[in-house]
Formats: sequence, C-alpha cells, structure tokens
Amino acid sequence: MTTPITVMPDAAQLGEAVAQRILEQLTTGRAIIGFPAGRSATPVATALRKSGARLDGLQIVMMDEYVTRRAGRWELLDPRTPHSCIGWAQRNLLGPLGLGPTSLLTPDPNDPEAFKDEILDRGGIDLFLLASGQGDGHVALNGPGTPRDAPTRVVELPESTRRDNMSTFPNLQSPADVPAYGVTIGTAELAELSHSAVMLLWGSNKADAFDRISQADRYDPLWPATIVHDCRNAGIYADEAAAQNSEREGVS
Repeated sequence: MTTPITVMPDAAQLGEAVAQRILEQLTTGRAIIGFPAGRSATPVATALRKSGARLDGLQIVMMDEYVTRRAGRWELLDPRTPHSCIGWAQRNLLGPLGLGPTSLLTPDPNDPEAFKDEILDRGGIDLFLLASGQGDGHVALNGPGTPRDAPTRVVELPESTRRDNMSTFPNLQSPADVPAYGVTIGTAELAELSHSAVMLLWGSNKADAFDRISQADRYDPLWPATIVHDCRNAGIYADEAAAQNSEREGVS
C-alpha cells in the first residue's frame, strides 16, 4: 500500500495539522506521541502551545539522545546543552505545555532493551512523528546501512549524520562539535510499536529527502527514514518547499 502524501503551503500549517491529530488522540483518553528533537517537530510543538488545550494526558517518547562513555558506563548528554535531545523536549514540550518530567520517556543507554518493554507496557505509541536527515536519510540516529530489524541501542554516528545534525542544532559549527555516540530507538521498534506514524518534511533543504522517501515503497537501508513505509497507518506531511512539485503521482 502506498503511503499517502499530504502537501501543505508552509511549515506552520503542517504543524497545525499534526497538532490537531494529537489533540484528537487526546480525546480518546490517552496520547502517547513519539517526537524527534530539533527543527522538524518545532511547528508541531508551537501549534500545540498555541492551541491552549489541556494536555494533561499527553506522554512524550523521545527517540534518541547523545551519549558519552565514562568509567565504563554511558552517560546522557546534559539536558542543559543546546543540542541535547532531552533538553529540546524540556524546552519545547514539557515546559511550554505544562507537562511534568513523568510525561517524558527516553531510552536508557545502559539498558536499551528496556525501552521496548516500557513502550509495550504503555500499550505502544499512538502516533510517532518521524524526521529524515537531509543528507543521509537517518531516522532517529539510525544511519545509512541500518538493517530493518535494528533494535534500540547505542550507535557510533557516521560523519554524514554528524553533518546533518549541524542543521538540526545550529550551535554545532562542525562535525567535530557533534557527539560521536548516541542511544537511539531502532528501526524495528519504530515500525512495530507505533499504531500510526507521520513523516515531517518541510523546507527546501528537505527536498532531496522528500524525493528519496516518496519514490520508495518499502524500507531502504540506504535511506533509513523510508521506515515510514513499514509503519502502520503512516502518512507523509510535507510543505510546498520540500515537495517542490506537488503534481507528483499520489501527492495531494
């Protein structure tokens, strides 16, 4: 089945449409939403904040975080660091939306296998928002070559992903500024634990990503963000700048 593509005029309207889906999910009494850190999800976070809706039941699942190795154990990046993924969630979701720290679930780099069990205990992820690396197609921190059944784990970031992350967090000026390791949800869990998923693509810098993903119909390990095609009830939301030409077949 072809993953439907919806093209909107700009990122703000894209964010409002996805935020509305989250608000509708909340009316069911639960909303466990997977988020990527960084610019791709910022319009959604902004729209949720502007909605003024009560978001008490919203639970956030972050897909990754940078880590460092000290004394034989992995340590998460200090969330006060500008490029911390957990810090992004605190600054853009928890604080502005009035959510407490128990509303946030993140993978533990020293026990990554437990992440899957924690998600299963909560009944899975109702909606996973996905983003694609603009240059190498990484999703979460799963870089090119990631097998379809990769679990949650600690990975060494290839230079291509580190370069992409410079656009995610503008404070990173060179690949050397990007941490070399991260803990990431696996492609297996993205597909298997999500009840629905949306790939967010906006801005002209995501035009190549739009082409690679929209031209695929199943997971391609050379562009891991194509995992969206293997997710249940999946969709691709893009703005006109990313889609470039909305006359492609299947684009509405």
